[in-house]
Amino acid sequence: MDAVRLFDTNLLNLFRSLLRNTGGSGTAQLRAGKVIKRFLILLSAFLFQRRQARRRSQTLGRGGIVPPVLITSITRRCNLNCAGCYSRQLRKDDSKELSDNRFMDIFTEGLNMGVGVLMLAGGEPLLRRSLLERVAALKGPLVPVFTNGTLLDDDYINLFSSSKLIPIFSIEGHSQFTARRRGKGIHEGVLEKAGELKRRGILFGFSITLTSENAEEVLSSEFLQEIETSGAAVLFLVEYVPVTPGTEALVLSDQQQDLLTTPGLFDPYRFEAVLLPGDEEQYGGCLAAGRGFIHIADDGKLEACPFAPFSDVSVADRSLAEALDSPLMKAIREHHNELTETKGGCALWNKRGWVAGLGTCSNRVGAF
Repeated sequence: MDAVRLFDTNLLNLFRSLLRNTGGSGTAQLRAGKVIKRFLILLSAFLFQRRQARRRSQTLGRGGIVPPVLITSITRRCNLNCAGCYSRQLRKDDSKELSDNRFMDIFTEGLNMGVGVLMLAGGEPLLRRSLLERVAALKGPLVPVFTNGTLLDDDYINLFSSSKLIPIFSIEGHSQFTARRRGKGIHEGVLEKAGELKRRGILFGFSITLTSENAEEVLSSEFLQEIETSGAAVLFLVEYVPVTPGTEALVLSDQQQDLLTTPGLFDPYRFEAVLLPGDEEQYGGCLAAGRGFIHIADDGKLEACPFAPFSDVSVADRSLAEALDSPLMKAIREHHNELTETKGGCALWNKRGWVAGLGTCSNRVGAF
């Protein structure tokens, strides 16, 4: 319980820092009205998060569980074909996506339970415009939307400007890394879109998968300064998980892990850095299965973690609260202390044989 409350505290501190840095990099050339608008958006999100944390604490005191962060891959469709894509590798079946109505029912239920943050991913989430328009109307949560940026048109920019949807652009470091994985010109196009958002005072961020090939460059002071100059409010750094056989060499080395966790590494910069999957040691084990976060796939399967798609239940035909109480999710939470730091980012994926021993579950990528 203490670890769950620690995660809540750290999440609230993240929002507090975002609020404190409202007038940081990227705002110097903005009119006062735009800075005030950004401040009010973040203040509202901070106050909402504080209320939700109290609701989760009350549920925890009654022996229940509410994930602070609900991650949802709203589609597996994408207009790109990036090398090593987690979604394509882990979710190869052709099951039907949930409808807009069903997703909205789930999101509303989660917020009523005390979920503090909705994170939307894919595939390419901008392919589901009607759903994003409805999510934008939800009261309260800040909603990071992880996108390749290529479909960001004027209508989407206006939607992001008028809501708490926050575009998070996926890049790979400098342009040569992005071109290698995502295609030529993608990196430059993303930076152009980010520049437009900066000029309009719209909150945005970047997401980078850290590998043994790009880690030193991405974590260098020169690159981090570029992120700050871009006007980004947040930088998500995702440790590479070798879900594709034969890619183990891309896992961060011990030295790169040490560099990533260097105390004060991000302190000089006026953006927030979020490390994923997260520090299992700090929280006494894995945060998956609802302790810190949970993942819903596009077809409704409730999965312990986006990087470890183990599931024994779906929210397509039952409530989120009921699904969180499934045998597999409960077992993972009860044994979380056996899932501590391992080489390769995600302890749950790296110990998938251990997960198989917990009981019956489905795994989209085949046998354990």
